[in-house]
Amino acid sequence: MKYVMSVSQDDAELTRDLWIEEGRVRYSDLPQERSGIIQLSTKNFKVVPGKVTIEENVGEVFRKDAGSSYVKRLLLYGFTAFVHLIDIKYESECMDRLKLERDSLKDCPLDYVHAVRVPLSRLSESWIRRLKQQSISILFISTDSVHMLKATPWQRLFEAMFPKRMLLICVPSSKVTSNKKKRQIEDTWAKIIQTFRINSYIGFPKLGEPISVFLTKRIGLFPKKGSLVMGSDADYLMYGTFHVGERPMEVPDIVVLKGRVVKVGKQWSIEGVKGEELTSLVPEKFLPIQDIHRYSDNDST
Repeated sequence: MKYVMSVSQDDAELTRDLWIEEGRVRYSDLPQERSGIIQLSTKNFKVVPGKVTIEENVGEVFRKDAGSSYVKRLLLYGFTAFVHLIDIKYESECMDRLKLERDSLKDCPLDYVHAVRVPLSRLSESWIRRLKQQSISILFISTDSVHMLKATPWQRLFEAMFPKRMLLICVPSSKVTSNKKKRQIEDTWAKIIQTFRINSYIGFPKLGEPISVFLTKRIGLFPKKGSLVMGSDADYLMYGTFHVGERPMEVPDIVVLKGRVVKVGKQWSIEGVKGEELTSLVPEKFLPIQDIHRYSDNDST
């Protein structure tokens, strides 16, 4: 199905037209020849792109047969894709754990990307190479020690990532309860990524929070997810502007995944919808040159 529709710009007062075909945004400029292309009216709706968030333990939810309800909750909050964070403590269990999570999410209706969180004290070059072979592009490292951060042979670890730069995120471990120590770890990491020019991000969103367009570029999800530009999947939400009175929570009236309507009003049609694990990511691919060494949305350097 081919159709043209209007969507909101960043400024809610402005709109732009998009041409959508086979579940993807084909071009942002409209074609000259429009025969066979439907003009979809969005007059009484605000149309926005689906967002990306970070979640953990999703595989466990699906193993408990609660995946459908979980996905509907994400969609009601406007999330049409997610980063799945998996904790793995030992390299020896890595392959089995990834297989378990992949098997668990094989019927997930949303697209997703797996990220792995490992203890910095156990991270090795062989583990990084193993993760690369498994198409893991996002690696979280947890530590409770500033000394460990400084003593880690970063150059050798980065060489193990070559030629594809993973997104590397450092987080204080759960053992760190002091805000002062958390800041020390974060400040030390900021110096390390600036020294070694690591593909990283400072202030990674918490679980359930939206991921910015800038961060989707660092991850390699842009333009496929989190936007409605040429090359994006047609994942979007339509919020009716005709509701009278206040609603306790603003929820989308219509939800579309890759051009397929999965929710209209209170009716869901999500059965049979299959998402996929996104494994062919190229982190930083669409970052402008001036943003290569910018490590947060608020960073101007």
